[in-house]
Amino acid sequence: MVKAIVSHGGIHPLEPLPADWQEGQQLRVEKAEGEPTVEEIDRDFALLATMCEASEPVDEMQLERALREAF
Repeated sequence: MVKAIVSHGGIHPLEPLPADWQEGQQLRVEKAEGEPTVEEIDRDFALLATMCEASEPVDEMQLERALREAF
């Protein structure tokens, strides 16, 4: 997804457009809800760490097997 801003009534990308986008191609634009705060990111990683600590070896093996099959 390309990040962009609204300026003077137009939408202006903040980064290069994908190479496969063609002039005149229709796009779907949605309003961004904002970036997560540092506190939200820290909270999410703390929760993830807690979940990882509580995992069982059999769960890890099932996850590894599912990832191998998916790729």
